[in-house]
Order: sequence, then C-alpha cells, then structure tokens
Amino acid sequence: MDVKLKPSLRGESTRDALLDAATLVFARAGFGSANLREIAQAANVNPALIGYHFRSKEGLYLAVFERMVSQMRLALDPALASLDQLLAEPEGAGREQALAFLLAFVENMLTYFVGEHPAWGELFVREQQSPTQAFELLYDGVIGRGQRALVSLVLKLRQGEDLDKARLIAATIFSQLMLVRLARTPLMRLMKWNAITGPELEALKALVRRNTTLLVLGD
Repeated sequence: MDVKLKPSLRGESTRDALLDAATLVFARAGFGSANLREIAQAANVNPALIGYHFRSKEGLYLAVFERMVSQMRLALDPALASLDQLLAEPEGAGREQALAFLLAFVENMLTYFVGEHPAWGELFVREQQSPTQAFELLYDGVIGRGQRALVSLVLKLRQGEDLDKARLIAATIFSQLMLVRLARTPLMRLMKWNAITGPELEALKALVRRNTTLLVLGD
C-alpha cells in the first residue's frame, strides 16, 4: 500500500531535496555559475518550486548556508557552554583547566574540519575567497564565535595580555585548523597522503597541540 505524505511533510521533503542538490551544485560551480534548472533536476522537482520555497537563487544560496551553520553549531555550542563555566572562574584560577580545554577545543575543531561534508568545505573556501552575505552567516554563527572563544582562552592563559596580541595569537591558532580546509590538496600532496584518516589525523593533532601550547605559553 502506498503511503502518501501530508502536504506539510511533502513540502519539507522537497525543501530538503533542493538544499541537498543546491549544496553540491553551488560547491562545484559557485553562486554565479550555478544553474537553477540543474539544481531542480538534481532534486527531481519542478524548477518553479525553488521560487516557492526560497524566492530566488540568492535565497536558496543563503538557505544552504543557514542549514550548514545550524548543523555546525550542534558541534560547537556544547563546547562554548562549557567554556562559559570555565571563564567564570576567578582570575588566576583554572589555568591548567583552561589549557586542557583549549587543546581539546582545537583538536575537536580540527577533527570536525577534516571530517565535514566535502561540499561544505568547498563552500567554506569560496566564501573565504569571495565573501558574500553568506559569509556573514558563517562568521556570526560559527567562525566568529570560535575565534572569540580562542581569544577568551588566550586571555585566561596570558593574563594581562594586550587584547590585539591575544587576537593575533587566536587567529594564528585558528589558521592551523583551517589548513585542512583552505590548503588540503597541497598539504596532502606535500605529505604524500592519500587521505587524512587515522595516522595522518593523529599527526596533525599532535602538531596543532604542540604549536598551540607554544603560542599561548611562550613569550
């Protein structure tokens, strides 16, 4: 017996299918070259439904990033909630915990960037190189929040540090993590890696932990 979806469920299913298809097409072709008919065909829906659900090509593009940011925050938000508790410790207290938290935080972020949806990585890179309104969604929802977390941890570990220097240290830490997104292909070519899995990922984690420790505890 055939099961018929309720109109609301059908609409949600269509919307998800369009977002899935659009994620792949925008990642491969970029916003300017992406074709809405190709997206509709990949989603197996009528092209008119793009206008119904998203109004425009730009609306569809932003919706892709809204969903991406929402899913990224599922991984980021619990860590930030724990950080708030740590930062509430009195000045001078919790430095060991702060260092342990920082190292775990950067290691988890590195692991996430390595394993995230490949098309997300492509979109992430495109918005870094040629920012649009979608970059604001990424920055406000994920990147900026991660950077501010790193700055807070640097200041906790380097009490009395100049804010601008703390920001530069945090940016340097963050740039290590972005290596696997913005320079993944040359990294793998240099290292003669076919993939970043068990031993390759562990090597990256060890290096990131070492570099981060030197950055926050060195002069």
